[in-house]
Amino acid sequence: MEVLQLVADGASNKEAAAALFIGQASVKTHLQHVFHKLGVNDRTAAAELSPS
Repeated sequence: MEVLQLVADGASNKEAAAALFIGQASVKTHLQHVFHKLGVNDRTAAAELSPS
């Protein structure tokens, strides 16, 4: 949820990784899992579904 919220707020993968003290590869993995669970293919579609 934290990764998705950062993306919805406009953070890049690098910025999200720095904010969460994780690697960029971890952010990408988390986002791919989120995309799959939400049934979307990109960060824009996922961000649109993100609760604000």
